[in-house]
Amino acid sequence: MGKTGFRLDQVLKYRKEMEKVSKVEFAEASQELENANTLLKCEEEKVSRLDSEFMNRQQEGITAQELQIYSSFFRMKSVDFKCQRTNIGLLDHEVTRKRETLIDASKGKKMLESLEKKSVREMQRQIAEKEKNLMEEIAIRGRK
Repeated sequence: MGKTGFRLDQVLKYRKEMEKVSKVEFAEASQELENANTLLKCEEEKVSRLDSEFMNRQQEGITAQELQIYSSFFRMKSVDFKCQRTNIGLLDHEVTRKRETLIDASKGKKMLESLEKKSVREMQRQIAEKEKNLMEEIAIRGRK
C-alpha cells in the first residue's frame, strides 16, 4: 500500500510510467514524420529550381547529352519522390498508432487516478465516521 492506502498504487505507478514511455515514442515518431516531410519539400524545391534552369537552358540551346542528363535526373528524382511519399505514408501510420497507444495509456492512468481519489475520499469518510463515533462515545461517557 502507498502513502494514501490505495491498493492499486503499484499499478498506477506502472501506468504513469507507460504513459511517459508512450509520450516519448509519440514525440519521436512525430519528429521523424516531420523530418521526412521537410526533406521531401526541400528536395522538391531543388528539383523545381533545376527544372527552371532546364527550361532556360532549352531556350538558349541544349546538347543532346545535356538533355539526356537532365532527363535521367528527373526520372531518378521522380522515383525518389515516390519512395519518399510511401515512407511518409508509413511514418504517418506509425504516428497514428503511437497516438492511439498514448491515448490508451492516458485513459488507463486517468482511470486509476480516479479510483485513487475515490479511495482517498472513502478512507477520509471512514476516518471521519470513526472520529464522530469516538466523540459520541466520549460524550456519552462524560454524561454518566
